[in-house]
Amino acid sequence: MFGKAMLKEAIQILPSFPDTDSLHEISSFLRNNLHFNAEQTRQRNASYIIGRIFPEGYADAPLRLFAKAFPNTQELRDVCFYRFLLSEPLEVEIIEDLILPNLGTGRLSRERIRKRLTEKFPEAKSIVDCGKAIVDALTAGGIAKADRTKISFAYREIPVASFAFVLHSEFPEPRMYDIRKLDENRMIRTMLWNPERLLHALYELRNRGLISKVSEIDNIRQFTTKHTLAGVVEQIVSGGKKP
Repeated sequence: MFGKAMLKEAIQILPSFPDTDSLHEISSFLRNNLHFNAEQTRQRNASYIIGRIFPEGYADAPLRLFAKAFPNTQELRDVCFYRFLLSEPLEVEIIEDLILPNLGTGRLSRERIRKRLTEKFPEAKSIVDCGKAIVDALTAGGIAKADRTKISFAYREIPVASFAFVLHSEFPEPRMYDIRKLDENRMIRTMLWNPERLLHALYELRNRGLISKVSEIDNIRQFTTKHTLAGVVEQIVSGGKKP
């Protein structure tokens, strides 16, 4: 369980991060620039942000470069939400167990989330805080909208830049992949990108030179990447504007 999301704050401040992969320097920057009054609160929230945005344990250049190129955009919200999912598997479970099965109605009560948490953690004392943090992450990432009692959601369009980032994170080695592995990918499903648009998004990456090719011959359906994550982000950013 987790009691705070801090994703909205992470998305807002990430484009201003110093050009370093040192988490010590990033932590110092956050403690000096987060908008909370108490030093202890800034330090605690800096730890939350670092742990969720940089789950590999260092401030990787691809995310920092992407953030500077896409401030205040859905592309950046997508990428930060993806990193949040990697570090908080409970968020993934809630999406899989409650949100995806309710896409037909497009609504879910906050109470249903709290009930699910109570079922999973019957002894926990922080159900309300955790439920709020889960919803806060969904809204900060642009995945859902929320009011006092419920959240609303639907499948989303697929921005090219954030799709390229997530694809090359999930399929990091430049080589050929079966398209079924993309269709079945857990992290991509939880982004609530429209699954009927995934193939179109692959072709769009190919058309923009971000992957090598997409092949659909008889029963063989494959895509071939040519970049690492660092390489594809550099390719996107070097274009001078969003693809």
